[in-house]
Amino acid sequence: MEKKDVKVESSKTTDAPKELTKEQLSGMLHQMSEQGKKLFEENRHLRETIEELNMSNLFKRLDYLFKVITEDNMYLSHSFKNKCAEEIEYLMTQPEVEQELPKE
Repeated sequence: MEKKDVKVESSKTTDAPKELTKEQLSGMLHQMSEQGKKLFEENRHLRETIEELNMSNLFKRLDYLFKVITEDNMYLSHSFKNKCAEEIEYLMTQPEVEQELPKE
């Protein structure tokens, strides 16, 4: 059997990267700057939303904990009610931590 040499030609592109003009670069920089500002605002908005949801969850949890310790329920042990009271005390006496958002 004879071996045939098969040459595969690769499709090379001869186009060199085009240099951008100063105006094009300036335009791209402006677009990226605007996109960065929009992303920063979206991030800030999402952080505020998360903070609001966290506060809502905290108040809802406190409501349930108060119900556990104030209402009589024969299925809940005294030690469980004590743990709920301790958690209320802990949640109510925690110092608030201020998170500072990065400034633009």
